[in-house]
Amino acid sequence: MEESVHSFDDFSVEMGDFEIKKMKKFDRVWRIGHGGSIASNIVYHNSMIYFGCPDQFIYALDPKNGSLVWKFRAEGSIIEGSLIIHDGTIYVGSFDQNMYAISADKGRLLWKFRTSDKIGSTPAYDEGVLYFGGKDQFVYAVDARTGALLWKFKTFDCIASEPTIVGNRLFIGSYDHFLYCLDKKTGKLVWKFETQGEIHNASNSFAVKDSVLYFSSFDNGLRAVDIETGRLLWKTTLGQYGSSVAPVVHDDVIYQSSRDGILYAVSIDGKLLWKFTTTNDVMGIPCIFGDRIYVGACDYSMHCLSFGGKELWRFRTDGYVWWKPAKTDNRLIFGSWDCVVRCIDTETQRILWKFRTSAGPSPVPPPYESFEVAISIPASDVEEEKKKEYNFGMAEEESGTSAYKSRITYQLSSHYSEKRKYQIDSQEESF
Repeated sequence: MEESVHSFDDFSVEMGDFEIKKMKKFDRVWRIGHGGSIASNIVYHNSMIYFGCPDQFIYALDPKNGSLVWKFRAEGSIIEGSLIIHDGTIYVGSFDQNMYAISADKGRLLWKFRTSDKIGSTPAYDEGVLYFGGKDQFVYAVDARTGALLWKFKTFDCIASEPTIVGNRLFIGSYDHFLYCLDKKTGKLVWKFETQGEIHNASNSFAVKDSVLYFSSFDNGLRAVDIETGRLLWKTTLGQYGSSVAPVVHDDVIYQSSRDGILYAVSIDGKLLWKFTTTNDVMGIPCIFGDRIYVGACDYSMHCLSFGGKELWRFRTDGYVWWKPAKTDNRLIFGSWDCVVRCIDTETQRILWKFRTSAGPSPVPPPYESFEVAISIPASDVEEEKKKEYNFGMAEEESGTSAYKSRITYQLSSHYSEKRKYQIDSQEESF
């Protein structure tokens, strides 16, 4: 909106008076329901396309035409935790509490390891060991060949963080606000670093460059820490609703998505270079192929950007686009919340093929339910020393709403127990 002041009946609101407050722990991911939405990364490996889905299936597709090669049914949904492949074996966690090992050629079960709660993050493989965390608060190390437990380490809250391995150290975040550094051989704590928010990077690992680890948190902080000591090198604040993906580093530039629809480009020493803003909430994982940045968002689009942050094109779907795409030659393959995997030509943006999963869209809680938008306005002449506080609970965007016309419903309440609803329509120029 162009104006900085908006009138609501008998009062005016200065935009600078808004404050975003986090009211409860972020747990949205654990309440995503069964359905055919694409809720994990698309993986291209040995001329095949693989992905997991909340409909409980792991799919293998032919990348030439999108035809189904095989599918494997788990006992629960695959959500946010993406599969990895090593030596012909797929490793993937599920909401059914199991970590699976499946043959990549036939989709045959090799083993499964059961935890005590949901698994919603991507595992990491290193030197014959598989590492992962779960909602049961544990970090696990299991033998990648047999599934036998080697060690486990307990944090103090849920884990939705893809482990990052550097040398003999494992780095992983927790909803208990800590970044942990563990000895990968023994699982013993080396150091831990405390933030003020949940650490959530379920589908991409932390960025590491020159012995510095970069990570984000739900306290809106992008941080750089020394991997040897855990000492903070710098911190910068980005966005208002936290970050649920790890940053990506390329050529001394850090790319960080935020949950308020912005992709930030930050220098290696923490200075903002540019930002790209979509027309809706929650930006996905940025991926770099060649000289282009590809990033999906809740505006139902896959965006293609230059390294300078200029949008070159966008491709519209019928659902959220959150996770990593795959690329082969001039083909970009990505999934959407509308239950469709698409393959498009990156030069013409023409659809080459589509594959639809086995169920309808997965139910998902509103993106900002953990937050509250509050403003404080001086009361009228009744009690001049007091202030009314208005709390705006942000509702989820209606399904099918145009990416270029967002409708946000605010719930208004005051200390005088009077409640009203306002709707603000913002019409933005189409790209």
